[in-house]
Amino acid sequence: MEHRARPGSDRALSGPLQSFDLDEAATRLREEKEWQEGRRNAVTLRKGGGLNVVLLAMKAGDRLEEHAAPGAITLSVREGRIRFTAEGETVEAGPETVLTCDVGVRHAVEATSDAVCLVSIATGG
Repeated sequence: MEHRARPGSDRALSGPLQSFDLDEAATRLREEKEWQEGRRNAVTLRKGGGLNVVLLAMKAGDRLEEHAAPGAITLSVREGRIRFTAEGETVEAGPETVLTCDVGVRHAVEATSDAVCLVSIATGG
């Protein structure tokens, strides 16, 4: 199954090989209405084939409340700093950090400064 990006986009969300310019994608997120109005913004880069990849831009103080993903996750901070809490542990993370969680682990994310994160979620197919 081939998934498509945002309405009006002809970019495929899955395929045998994909390449992303993360700096360009982060710049686009910051130019969109959501970010300009002070809200977090995200774009799904890949969806399908057992892997979802999302680029997430968060404003300082923004928080993703505790939740669990449907698969194992990785979160790589590209810019800024976040506070990641899971299983009673808290990690302060910046661009030097990659975090991982097993499937079903409840976690929360708070931006301690404006931040951009790359999130990958294993979906099992």
